[in-house]
Amino acid sequence: MKNILIAARTADACRTLAGFITGDGYDVTTATDGMTIRSIDIGRFGYIFISVPLENENGFELMTELRRRTDAHLIAIVREEAADAAAKRLADIGAFIVTKPVFKSSLMQAIRFCETHADNETIFRRRIAELEQQAEQDKKLSRAKLIVMTKEQISEDEAHRRIQKLAMDLRVTPAEVAEDIINGLLI
Repeated sequence: MKNILIAARTADACRTLAGFITGDGYDVTTATDGMTIRSIDIGRFGYIFISVPLENENGFELMTELRRRTDAHLIAIVREEAADAAAKRLADIGAFIVTKPVFKSSLMQAIRFCETHADNETIFRRRIAELEQQAEQDKKLSRAKLIVMTKEQISEDEAHRRIQKLAMDLRVTPAEVAEDIINGLLI
């Protein structure tokens, strides 16, 4: 079950928007003003739809504030003539724009787009973590080679071969050998 918060100026608008989504495996909560939204635990929502403007505010500042409080997908529902301005205004927070009039297909498309974006972001973050780990291992290997070169008075290629041979002999990774060399446990 995915939790969705829908905010619109009127309760009727909230019911209409919620009716498009309810029954598709989503638990929908509605609100009609920023004060109510600010009082809700927004961390439990995966998607936040805000039809702007709201009752007492335009909704854009609220979306910017919400971005600082949650990683939920933010979707602004705006008049078609205001879509470009809204997109520019909300670009920094990664909000998706849906234009009025709203149909079930446009809301579901926004959800699918956000899900795909989240999947891609997860893949990218995982790859970044792998690259950061590899860079850290490379730095340790370089430090270990420098230690071996200094202690043994050998070239970088010879130090590299020595670390590789130790790794094979000990049946561990070169990174583990490098760590042991840096910690003074080897060589």
